[in-house]
Amino acid sequence: MSTLFRDLLGAAFDELPEPVRRFHMLDLERFTSGRSMVARPETFGARLLSWIAGLPAPGVNLETSVRFTPLARNREYWRRNFAGRRYRSIMEAATDGRLIEHFGPFDLYFALTPSARGLRWSLREWRLLKFPLPKRSTPSVECLETAEGDAFVFDIDVVFPLIGSVVHYAGALQDADDAAARRESSVRPLPLLP
Repeated sequence: MSTLFRDLLGAAFDELPEPVRRFHMLDLERFTSGRSMVARPETFGARLLSWIAGLPAPGVNLETSVRFTPLARNREYWRRNFAGRRYRSIMEAATDGRLIEHFGPFDLYFALTPSARGLRWSLREWRLLKFPLPKRSTPSVECLETAEGDAFVFDIDVVFPLIGSVVHYAGALQDADDAAARRESSVRPLPLLP
């Protein structure tokens, strides 16, 4: 079956831990729920940027849900909810084999590194309104997806030059079939990219 992450990773996709493979085999909409922790940004500039971007607010043991929706042309629509703080993005493959995350007016280009331990995402480039931004302005964005038992575990760290850590969050998700989890993972419809 052709899915975004399977196509990007090729045969290496099968080396990933089972929960990571399961969450990236997106043939139907997937509702997930779990818990997470979000570290508080250390500087005023980092807190302001985190708030403007709508990133998760600091806290521990936060109710967390993510709704993954497959779109045409092997794209995915991710809607995240961290204790009521919601943000969304669209994932798709770049022509050079990297993963693009469309986040508001920004396009984030990630290199993916799969292993038996999990999947690492590393930001290599970012663009604003499709225009490349200077390399020196590129934030460090590192994401690691692993597994604990049958749970999908994530750890994301975003650090901007001069500003410092804007958000660092980690947690675990499992499939959620109940109506409450589906409601929690929903957000208002977003006009999707063509």
